[in-house]
Amino acid sequence: MTAADPLPEQHTMGAPTTSNGAASNGAATAAATGSTSPQNGPHSLPPTVLDQIRPYQPAGSLMYMDDKDWQPDHDMDVPMDHMDTDDDTDNVRARPPARKQAFGKRMPVDREEVVRLMLQGLQDIGYHQAADVLAKESGFTLASRAALDFQAAVLGGRWSEAISLLSDLGITSRPLTKVASSRSSIASGLTTKEADVNPAEHAKFLIAQQKYLEYLESGQQKKALAVLRNELASSATDKDSLHDLSGYMMCLDREDLYERAKWDGAAGISRRQLLERLQEHISPKVMVPQRRLATLLDQARQQQQQSCLYHDDSDPVSLYTDHQCASGSFPSVTTHVLADHTDEVWRIEWSPNGNLLASASKDKSAVIWQLKTPSEGNGKQYSIVPLHHLKGHAGAVDALAWSPDGLTLVTASLMRVYVWDVKTGNQKNSHLDSSPHTDTISSIQWMPNGEQFVVTSCDCHVVFYSRSGSVMNKWSISNLQIIDFVITPDSTRIVAAFTWLRRVASHNKLKPSISVRPNPSDERGTDDMAYGNMEHGVAVIRIADRDIVDYVSDIQCSDVTSLKLSHDGKRVLVSCAPDELQLFALEPHLHVVRKYVGHVQSRFLIRSSFGATKDRFVLSGSEDGHVYVWQSNAATPLEVLSGHRDTVNAVAWNPVSSRKLFASCSDDTQIRIWQPPLHGTAGEDEDEDGEGEGMEL
Repeated sequence: MTAADPLPEQHTMGAPTTSNGAASNGAATAAATGSTSPQNGPHSLPPTVLDQIRPYQPAGSLMYMDDKDWQPDHDMDVPMDHMDTDDDTDNVRARPPARKQAFGKRMPVDREEVVRLMLQGLQDIGYHQAADVLAKESGFTLASRAALDFQAAVLGGRWSEAISLLSDLGITSRPLTKVASSRSSIASGLTTKEADVNPAEHAKFLIAQQKYLEYLESGQQKKALAVLRNELASSATDKDSLHDLSGYMMCLDREDLYERAKWDGAAGISRRQLLERLQEHISPKVMVPQRRLATLLDQARQQQQQSCLYHDDSDPVSLYTDHQCASGSFPSVTTHVLADHTDEVWRIEWSPNGNLLASASKDKSAVIWQLKTPSEGNGKQYSIVPLHHLKGHAGAVDALAWSPDGLTLVTASLMRVYVWDVKTGNQKNSHLDSSPHTDTISSIQWMPNGEQFVVTSCDCHVVFYSRSGSVMNKWSISNLQIIDFVITPDSTRIVAAFTWLRRVASHNKLKPSISVRPNPSDERGTDDMAYGNMEHGVAVIRIADRDIVDYVSDIQCSDVTSLKLSHDGKRVLVSCAPDELQLFALEPHLHVVRKYVGHVQSRFLIRSSFGATKDRFVLSGSEDGHVYVWQSNAATPLEVLSGHRDTVNAVAWNPVSSRKLFASCSDDTQIRIWQPPLHGTAGEDEDEDGEGEGMEL
């Protein structure tokens, strides 16, 4: 539509509203139907006022005329200095890209598109009179009369009227050319061909489907059956969907229908969702996609957050300026060095509420540390003090886990499990003298409900314990040695980093191994067997029946040393030797989505971690004594932090989103707490790197 077209009545493309402004799914109100006469609604201006507005038609068609000489190559040369070393702090910081683009030279934007989006945005937020004035002055309209009538018919449940308007909107039986993506390309008109799709028939099917469900909802089974036979059967292209629809006739009541059809009824948002699906067949120049301006603004904010190197989602992003978090907001300075351990510190974990930190050491002890808020300390930064020293372990402590409520801590040393009361620091299960494990314990995890915890050991066993430390169940997964594992939030699966110990007859020569599915139920005797090639990988084990439902063994690493679950339970971060982290997605199947490199890991067991809200960062220790930090969507380090004098064995980010701090532990016997620098903070520790024995792989 151009300024030369007659001016139709104005219309809102946002959610239809009731008299109190609440979103509804019924027939459109006066504002939604586009009437501008004062008697039809409280929002529109009287015609006498609109008649006084003089149309304005500037020269050209662009939003800014100084963009007319824009060339695409202005934006092509974007140098990126990925790594820049600061000699004073020995930190490696990534630099933001420096754009070479003259002021005022933007990608040109069509004025009509901008005005129509502004009209929609004004009406979406309730400024109907301002939209009327803008339409009158610009000469542009949001939608054609046919489009307005079509939307009102769909939202009002007038199905015959909606079908009769399809041809007026360009929805015909010709092969479909539809917009590729309503979120990315709909405004530019980019389209993609979909073969074997009849737009008119598909639109009629969608409308008939809604009509059918509404008849069922209102208890009109005979009318629903007529729609099923006369309309849905003739327009359906997918026999499975038609079969599902016919099955809804057997629903016991409305709630059963809502659940089975994944549909919320005529009074919900189903009609608006139907309109959005029908709009896929309508040119955006005829009907602007709903809430398009809000979508573009959201995309702009998301892009700025993703391009911000230090963004952690704790602060809102403004539209007024380009967003960029300062590097000084990142916890890159050691504020506390904890030195209570007398030997290498191998593992650290924050409690679920982030107020306590547990550390495990080669010195046969574990320590619980208490975090003090700034108001309890120096008023500027968090401080931390020891709360309990947990002693009495048989050997080095190399595994620990907090209960979900943070009241119980489980530690492991050699083949024994120790259960501790966090409030008192006393051991709960000191009466248990025997252990079901015959080899070193490798990892501990609690079930999400907090009723049991699970322990794996190098003897290829998985043991389920009660909260008090009594053995509840024991699996034997012969040949599958679990190095580390996590439990999914729904408590149904174990995701494990494993070593598959392949056995061959001891009297035969070893032959090249063949990659086959691991079989945890293989109970072959071992008296005349010896270990052949060992394979490392990641497996998903269903807890209900111990079945390996997914696994990846071709990870191109010599060893897998640790595994960390993301906060949303959809990804796992796997530490691999040599010198690599791998990020796996669990759905639709186990697969690598990204790799992180730059750190050093070849000899020792190092545990990596996610960091910040929505796992914005990935962190890992390193055998060169540094802490490495990556953006989760970038393969090269964002920060390389110095301070430790020996191998950094583990890193743990505090789980409270408002707290910007993490901890690291090392073979230098120290735990370091990292926080953002204060103004005027001095440089970091200049201690020289040392060497330590480390926790061997």
